[in-house]
Amino acid sequence: MSNVKHQKLIFLFVLFLSLIAYHFFPSPVLAAKPRVWKTTQKSTATSAGRPTYSVKLRSDRRALNITFNNVNTANSVTYELTYLSGNLEKGVFGSILPKEGNYATRSLLFGTCSKNVCTYHPNISSMQFKITAKLKNGKTLITKYKVKV
Repeated sequence: MSNVKHQKLIFLFVLFLSLIAYHFFPSPVLAAKPRVWKTTQKSTATSAGRPTYSVKLRSDRRALNITFNNVNTANSVTYELTYLSGNLEKGVFGSILPKEGNYATRSLLFGTCSKNVCTYHPNISSMQFKITAKLKNGKTLITKYKVKV
């Protein structure tokens, strides 16, 4: 048998074994860590001396937990959460007062509660969260988040 034919047979045999191994021993499926937040910042302020935020989805995915830091560097901080529940637009808005100090937290529920009974909104989509800080130097800092529920 010639050397070329021998090399072709070895190549075909290795290819055949590779296909068999691929079929019976597929590579494990690796899932990427889901990205929950997409942040866009629009600001005319410098990064020094401004409020910062930590925005996280609650573990049961029925509320948004927000931590506000350096609140006392702003004259006012307001927030707005909007989303669709079915075809209805829902939302929550509020503010953080500078007299609350340097640190404040909020938990924004995706629903309503009365007498310790909560009703959560179904079929939530298109969730957006926006924080507007009016700084003491007269500038405005706007931070927007798209939340995947």
